[in-house]
Amino acid sequence: MSSTTADTPPLDAPEVVAVGDELVTLPVEVRSAKMFAATFLVDADAAQRLIDDTGLRVSRPRPGTAVCALSAVQYLDNDLGPYNEIAVAFTVDPHDLAPGAKAPSPMGGNVSTLIHRLPVNQTFTCEAGRGVWGFPKWVATIDYTDHGRWTDAVLVDDGEFVLGLSARKGVVPLPAREMTMSAYSWCDGVLRRTPWVTDNRRVTARPGGVVVQLGATHPMARELADLGLPKRAVFCMTAGLMRASFGPAEIVSA
Repeated sequence: MSSTTADTPPLDAPEVVAVGDELVTLPVEVRSAKMFAATFLVDADAAQRLIDDTGLRVSRPRPGTAVCALSAVQYLDNDLGPYNEIAVAFTVDPHDLAPGAKAPSPMGGNVSTLIHRLPVNQTFTCEAGRGVWGFPKWVATIDYTDHGRWTDAVLVDDGEFVLGLSARKGVVPLPAREMTMSAYSWCDGVLRRTPWVTDNRRVTARPGGVVVQLGATHPMARELADLGLPKRAVFCMTAGLMRASFGPAEIVSA
């Protein structure tokens, strides 16, 4: 029987990476967060143009349509520290999907997304997100506010209003559910895939359920406008407690 020495870590040993002067242990654990996410059907060709450089293909649940998600998260207890985040993501086919094969159904809990935009409001998580996973993070002002059944998230970049989201909690509770997903990222010409697991509690959902406001000139706002937003969401999901785990990224292509 082989033995583990100091020079040969066990196969399940955590990975440690340096971010500036700090060490980050993978997987990164999120112990407590609040979030909401709104799902929209958008023009597939317009969405594909936004992500063409990655080499990925947007999933098309029906001809001519792609799935775009806008989400806001307030991380409360997290290995990277507390911070707020807004994400623009597209559901995509796995990069290794065989030609002619059908992508796994998102309803099965196994979904691949491309994180297209990911502003955050703290420097360290920005550095870690870009350096460890290649996520397209930058630092901006993000306010996340609960008031009654509504939650507001407002993104301002260098003094310019970009995006406002107002989500209303649903009246129908959903069961807690753990989901395993793959998040693709594209940064500096490198495509990465990161496995992550999310466990959402105190979940509600409703048709529509979110009000979207866009700025006039910011590039991110103009991208969303080109997708046809603001428009009615297919549905909006809220989670009063989100836990998650982010593993190390796999380099898919460079």
